[in-house]
Amino acid sequence: MTYDQMSTPTSPIEQPSKMMPALIGGAVMGLISATPFLNLVNCLCCAGVILGGFLAVFFYKDQLTPDMPPLQASDGLALGALAGVFGFIIATFFSLLIYAVFGPIAAEATMNLLIQVLESTGIELPPEVYDEMMESTQESPIQPLGLFISLITSVIFGIVGGLIGAAIYKPKGPQIQQ
Repeated sequence: MTYDQMSTPTSPIEQPSKMMPALIGGAVMGLISATPFLNLVNCLCCAGVILGGFLAVFFYKDQLTPDMPPLQASDGLALGALAGVFGFIIATFFSLLIYAVFGPIAAEATMNLLIQVLESTGIELPPEVYDEMMESTQESPIQPLGLFISLITSVIFGIVGGLIGAAIYKPKGPQIQQ
């Protein structure tokens, strides 16, 4: 071995890009969040959003080869956050598209379902509350505060899904770093 070979550090093997797995996870997240009635799955602890972050890690770990550094929690965090941002953008776009095509029909149907559930449990709504709820369905789906809250929750729960995915898919046992 020559001196040049000994003094030249070996370049670390680069990890694959996180963009495409995050985009796939974000697309799943956004479609679940924007599709009327399917978006009700997010009432279960934001399950659709968490699934998007988890799927981003799932697709990312498939790109890792044995000679690459193993999956870390920081990878899950980054993938979940990126999936959350992509999911927010996709959900906003599809929500606007659905609103443009169908109008507030999905919001009205959801509100009527909620009212039926409340009434079946014996809870009666005062007429003014009912009128205000129906009036709120006529508003545009794009509200600045709602967009901000949606972005923050998409990123936070995307991170949760990414960290869960990283915990599940992280190699077990001692790892030899190259």
